[in-house]
Amino acid sequence: MKEKLIKYFIKYLSLNIIKKVFVTYLLCWTGFLFSFSLGKFLLYLSTILKNNYILKPAKVAQTIGTAKFTTVSHTISKTVGVKNMYLDYSFSYIISNFTSCLIIIFALAALGYLYKKDLEKVRSIKEKEEIIKNYTKYLFILFVFTVINPLTGLIGINLKYLDLIVVLPHGLFEFLGFAISIVVGLELANKICPIVKKNISYKKIMALILCSFIFIFIAGMLEPIDWAIYYYSQIYNIPLLHAIITVYKHLLLSLVYII
Repeated sequence: MKEKLIKYFIKYLSLNIIKKVFVTYLLCWTGFLFSFSLGKFLLYLSTILKNNYILKPAKVAQTIGTAKFTTVSHTISKTVGVKNMYLDYSFSYIISNFTSCLIIIFALAALGYLYKKDLEKVRSIKEKEEIIKNYTKYLFILFVFTVINPLTGLIGINLKYLDLIVVLPHGLFEFLGFAISIVVGLELANKICPIVKKNISYKKIMALILCSFIFIFIAGMLEPIDWAIYYYSQIYNIPLLHAIITVYKHLLLSLVYII
């Protein structure tokens, strides 16, 4: 089973950039739903067994996520001096999420660099094959972890499944930004320490990083709006889907009018 997954992973690495981003994008959504469902399951178990310790992973994720966002938001308010609450929240989301994208890129690339150094010390073909095998395995594990993204999924365990509609508007762009960053990290790792024969230029890598930032930026501008809609619908008992459609319809009409 493990060997089969590794073979699929190598085939995935052989895909062109567009196909790889598309597959990764779908996997990011799947990973989010998986970690969210895992959080809901832990919540259910803690209720049945009356044991709050089971919810420890979700609470840790919520603490880390909240602390990260609060730190970024506080820094922006102090250094940039943003007085507009909407821009304050938007820039905080953008910086927080794009920082995560850069961490993903550097983590994957660093693994390639470390194994390249190990390969420079090998003295036999057998030893080289073993190092490549381990490198591929750990790159796959790191890839799975970034795709599942447990932090994002576990943070929202108090939401209902139907409430996940609120994630769609900004999530469409956010997960695309994350997917591109994962692909960039894998391309860099493969460029530094090749698993499959591919030749991607650093110019293209920089263009992909810029694309990742653009999608994260759009998501960051939408995210405060989405959560404002969510809390408004909860307070005034308005159907969430209706509220989202109404708000975005008026936003689009306003943009068309401005243009």
